[in-house]
Amino acid sequence: MSTNRNEHLKKVLDTHDINKVESLNKFIAKKNAVKNALNDKFSETKASSAIDSGSYAKNTAINTKFDIDCCIPFRKKEKEEDKGYSSLKDMFDDVYKYLRNEYTEDDDDITKEDVRKQKVSIGMKFNIDGEEFDMDVVPGRERPSNNDYNSNNTDLSLHIHPPNRSKKEVDDNKTRIKTNIKKHVELLGGSERTHERKITKLLKVWKTERKNQNGGKLIKSFMMELYTKEAFDEADEIPNGLWEKVKMVMNHIIDNITENDLVDPVNSSNIVSDSMSDTAKADTKRDMKKTIKDVDDDSDKIKEYFPINEDYDNEDEDDSKASTASVLSTSKFGY
Repeated sequence: MSTNRNEHLKKVLDTHDINKVESLNKFIAKKNAVKNALNDKFSETKASSAIDSGSYAKNTAINTKFDIDCCIPFRKKEKEEDKGYSSLKDMFDDVYKYLRNEYTEDDDDITKEDVRKQKVSIGMKFNIDGEEFDMDVVPGRERPSNNDYNSNNTDLSLHIHPPNRSKKEVDDNKTRIKTNIKKHVELLGGSERTHERKITKLLKVWKTERKNQNGGKLIKSFMMELYTKEAFDEADEIPNGLWEKVKMVMNHIIDNITENDLVDPVNSSNIVSDSMSDTAKADTKRDMKKTIKDVDDDSDKIKEYFPINEDYDNEDEDDSKASTASVLSTSKFGY
């Protein structure tokens, strides 16, 4: 009997639900501990308390590969008496040094060696009761001027760590990115974006499985979110069924990923697609074309491209393990 593609994808979403992770509350508690430590350490220079960011805050995370991230906004120092940072590099380095040299002294779940510089964030790898948990901390500085970060303006400048720059960024001598993490979280937020979040999660399952099978680099998660929003916004009619929606977004990516720039909706000068190599773009396009053809030709193939997470198959729902809004609540100008 052939596979019902839509029913299968529903089960894929169910078994990849982040709230099925038994240790999720421990991970959230650790994230909150890091945020509180950052707030205390940088109490005089921060523009706001640390805020949640990343796929968990966006509700697009899957349980096979996820981290829980935060961003700490800092003030811009323009005059000698100002609190904050005149240099983005100094801001980035100070957060890194604190997390590596001071925070790890008080937290038995992480060592100095497990704190590392990444492109615009500081990565932290915890071992909590034998389970690994990754967290990224993004330092950002208010823009354009001192004391401009508020509920109406949450724009930030991020430092790009030089060894992690893309070829295009090196060629352009780019050392910073203008962004707005709060607005990024809101892009797929709200009840009207429920379908977009589901498709984004399914694409993440697809990407994870492709990488497991073939290795290499494929489309970045943030790009998938933007392309999904674009595909839905530009569609004359949204098709019924999960598979047809996945196909709609994949075809939109196929049509655009190697041909057109993908622009950050909160910063028109930031070409998000420049962060991907031409090879990664071409590989993504090729793999998506093959996926659509194979699944359309043989419905059983959907199991290969969008596998069920067997660890959570047929598991009873446990509402007590689900995260609550109160756990994720943030302070001023957060989510």
